[in-house]
Parts: sequence; C-alpha cells; structure tokens
Amino acid sequence: MTERIYYDHPYETEFDATVVRVEPRGADQAVWLDRSCFYPTSGGQPFDTGRLDDLAVTDVRDEDGDVVHIVSGGPVEPGSTIHGGIDWPRRFDYMQQHTGQHLLSAAFVRAVDVPTVSVHLGAEVSTIDLAREVTAVEMAEAEAAANRAIWENRPITITYADAEAAAARGLRKASARTGTLRLIEISQFDLSACGGTHLASTGALGSVA
Repeated sequence: MTERIYYDHPYETEFDATVVRVEPRGADQAVWLDRSCFYPTSGGQPFDTGRLDDLAVTDVRDEDGDVVHIVSGGPVEPGSTIHGGIDWPRRFDYMQQHTGQHLLSAAFVRAVDVPTVSVHLGAEVSTIDLAREVTAVEMAEAEAAANRAIWENRPITITYADAEAAAARGLRKASARTGTLRLIEISQFDLSACGGTHLASTGALGSVA
C-alpha cells in the first residue's frame, strides 16, 4: 500500500518516491509509488494535481488501498526514483473547503441540532446537505457559531484511534469503518473520522458565509 504522506503532513508539497508499478491507461500512464503527497478523489474531496518529474499528473485515484497517479507523457520506469510536487494553491483551497465543511457541519449540530447528510466540494461552489430544511434564523445562528470558532483560531489536530475508542470520544457522526480511524479534531468544537486534508488551525479559513 502507498504511504500517504498527506495523512500526517498535509502541508508537504514535494517528495521523492520509488516507482512500484506502471501500466498504460489509454494515451496516459497509471503510476504506483511507494509513497505520495497526492490526495486521490475520496470522501467528497477532489484529487490533487501537480507533477511527477516533468510529467503532468492529471488525475489521482484510490484503487485497492493504493494511490494511483494518472500522468500524461512518459515513459516512467518501475524501480526508478521520481520527484513529485503538488499544485499547492489547489491543495490549500480544498484544505480550506474541507475544514470549513467540518466546522459548519459541527456548527449546525451545536447551534440548531441539525446533522449534515452529504457533502460536495467543488472548484467553484461547495455545499452541505442537511437532514432537514432550516430557517433563516437557524442558518444565521450556525454561521455565527462557525465564525466565532474561526476568529478564536482553534487548533486542528490529527490523531488515530480504534473505532470503539473514537466513538467513546464523541464523534460528531458515527463511522462505518472498522479498525484504526484517522480523526480530525477542531479543538473543543468538532471530532470527525476523516481521510481528507485539513488546515492546522481555524483562523486560516478567514470566515464562512
């Protein structure tokens, strides 16, 4: 399985890795590495783009527990060492969006007791779907709670726990996964099981509206 550098170091933008496997995908190549900073499309968060050496990474997928990089050009040789670099502005944008979603979803639970049922992070618009329709007053209450947490610049930490221990800590949403869970905690505001990339503190969000 690919070592996912972004799990513990979401601010890392460059890395060196060994090419494990290569196969053609139409006019492109699929490249497996022993380690990667690239985030594959998962959990509503789109993939990272960037480069492997001088080759453009146009898609990143999660296949059977591995991160698979789709690149244009080549060739890439198995066993070789390759240098990767992600498109940081794109990564940071999605870190803001994903962290903002956690924060706003938690704010709706805290302020008006309405959970989020689905999420979409996009290039232009990000949305959350709530369990019921909310009033303008309820929306304003949740927005105010989220913005207070941003202005307080609460730290965001990454920890790991088994499913039982995570549930005992009070997850906002129960996880269907078993085994070890990756937990994203917004200090004294939210605890969620999540594999995505997030900010180091809420202040980097600026505001939600």
